[in-house]
Amino acid sequence: MSQYYPQPGPYYPPQGPEDDYYEEGDYEYEDEEGGSGNSFLKYGLIFLGAGCLLLLCIACCAIVGVSLFAYDPTTLLAPTPIPGSDLGLTFEEAANPDESVVNDQGTKMTILDVNRNASLPTVPPAEGLELIVITVEVVNLGNEEIRFNERDFLLLNQNDEAYEPLAGNEVIDGVLGRGSLPPGEGLEGRMVFQVRTGEIDLVLAWEGEGGSRYIYLE
Repeated sequence: MSQYYPQPGPYYPPQGPEDDYYEEGDYEYEDEEGGSGNSFLKYGLIFLGAGCLLLLCIACCAIVGVSLFAYDPTTLLAPTPIPGSDLGLTFEEAANPDESVVNDQGTKMTILDVNRNASLPTVPPAEGLELIVITVEVVNLGNEEIRFNERDFLLLNQNDEAYEPLAGNEVIDGVLGRGSLPPGEGLEGRMVFQVRTGEIDLVLAWEGEGGSRYIYLE
């Protein structure tokens, strides 16, 4: 006659010799990524790689700098150009009316105002001609005294025809005239030109010891 052994239920853990082989204290859990030791190694490698990349960039910059200096020492030693010193260098590439130009002596010139078809009691009107009054500012940005002269200015049209300013303080008040300007100082002055009526694309040419600069009148 057979004997019935009930199946172990959820509340009765299996019993047998193998139960003696497992104790709760015998279980050890390991980090899937290899524990804290591998984490330190990973971050260390990242830090080392970033440092090597930074050193490589610095080395490349140093190599480029040495190469430029060997090719042309003035590349690194040349002072920063004065704003406006590269504008209006030629008649064909004249500066815009609202731009200031700086000549080789470090003198800056800016057109402040243009009055076309001006009427002056000191200049009788002439048929086919108009008066243009130009107000300019001259500033000495250099370290030495400079000289200025309204005769250094001309109005040029697109046919290479030049108009000279009407000379003399009797023409208009505040005329630019001529004189000297100490370092760091500036002045405003007016010039009067008599040109053919309706001239367009006129360029104010500024010539003298500091080289030539050109600005569109309008």
